[in-house]
Amino acid sequence: MAFVMNEILVLNSVEQFSYLAIFLFAISAGYIVPIPEEIVLLITGYMASAGYIHFTPALFVIILAFIIGDNVLYKLTLKNNKLVKKMIHEVLSLTIIAKNRKFLEKNISTTIFITRFIPFLRFIGPVFSGYVKVKEKTFMLFNTLAIVIYAPIMLCVGYFFHDDFTRIVSEMGRVRHIAVIFGWVIIGLLITRLVDYFFKKDEEMNRE
Repeated sequence: MAFVMNEILVLNSVEQFSYLAIFLFAISAGYIVPIPEEIVLLITGYMASAGYIHFTPALFVIILAFIIGDNVLYKLTLKNNKLVKKMIHEVLSLTIIAKNRKFLEKNISTTIFITRFIPFLRFIGPVFSGYVKVKEKTFMLFNTLAIVIYAPIMLCVGYFFHDDFTRIVSEMGRVRHIAVIFGWVIIGLLITRLVDYFFKKDEEMNRE
């Protein structure tokens, strides 16, 4: 009996450490650790499907980590911190940003939402938002909305299709500038327009 109890305690400790590791990797993926967040999501989904961790707590941990990580980057860019100067240069030099900057800035809510779905480029939204001085409430709303939609989708892909992990990552990199962006542009326009409408309506009511 004592042996069984000890084994359960060890397994629980390993699981708790796994959540901590997931949080640390998720919050730093693509920023500090050179691992795309998509890889973290797929691996976490695989771990959940294999029974090493539970799906729901892992999802909550990842969403929290992404929100914190993106918000920190947004604030650093907003204050023009020297730590993010390289990222600012990378974002502004991207073709899609350089050629469409005025349009993206004018439709900033949609920009924040859609760029969160571009594989391997999670830093675009926080950096661009901070650079053009977007209100923190606006950034938090649309960035969080995108994360809450995106994270479960990618986690489910890792959970149900973990055997095809390598192929999925390869295909994501291949189509990221075409199908992924196009698909989320359509969805993003619909969702952000709707949320933006209620968001502005609420602001007007508060002013009155």
